[in-house]
Amino acid sequence: MFKTLAKTFVEQYAKNQQLKRDLKAQRGEQERRWREEDRVVLQAALAANRVALEQHNGTLQRAAGVSYLTLRCHEDTWTFLARTAFGVWEPGWTQSTRDPYDRVGPTATRAAHFTADPNLPPGRVTKGDGGMQDVQLSGHNLVLVLDALREAAGSELTATGARARTLYDRLASFTAKLDAAAPTGRTTGILWRIDDSLHSQYVSRPPGPGSGSGSGSGPGRSAAAPLLHKVPSPTPTARRRHPDRNGSPTPVAQK
Repeated sequence: MFKTLAKTFVEQYAKNQQLKRDLKAQRGEQERRWREEDRVVLQAALAANRVALEQHNGTLQRAAGVSYLTLRCHEDTWTFLARTAFGVWEPGWTQSTRDPYDRVGPTATRAAHFTADPNLPPGRVTKGDGGMQDVQLSGHNLVLVLDALREAAGSELTATGARARTLYDRLASFTAKLDAAAPTGRTTGILWRIDDSLHSQYVSRPPGPGSGSGSGSGPGRSAAAPLLHKVPSPTPTARRRHPDRNGSPTPVAQK
């Protein structure tokens, strides 16, 4: 009787151990498959972020002929662009080199860390509302920024690569519109905006002050502030692309 119980115990123990080994092997195989899937997705993302050399060369050739353009974007966007292209930048700075008369620009220690001079003297960076700012870029600046973005687009960090590729495409879309045979001075009146937004159907404005007491707007509510609200998803036939989805030129009056 004792031998039978011992034999049964040994057999059951052996089965349990084999089951543990099988489960461990299955878990290891599943994790290997997940790693392989992640690797394939990562490689696809990295490939999508890279800019072909032939395309990049044509973009730089067109950018090199620009006198200057005004880029309007959020200060965080410009900080990323400047740090990528020139090595160091802070949102509060309005110039790139040390100014001995005030403390707007970087200190002498920080200025020594620049890998290249962005050549943005006082007045070339103008602060706006809501964190937006206008930056006057020369053709030289534009070439440096585009070349740095192309290199950053190949980063192993997908977030950096995706961000760099998106900004590269927005600036490249500007150069694609250039015409060497056009009259000179046209780019000095162009403001190129990087500011994606929502379609107007997703934005509503509360009634103005003259809409009456029964308008439903509460006290202290700004009539100019846009509010987001949920709307039914548009049908495929009614879906339209927002005209300002990508960076687009906005003509401004020349001085």
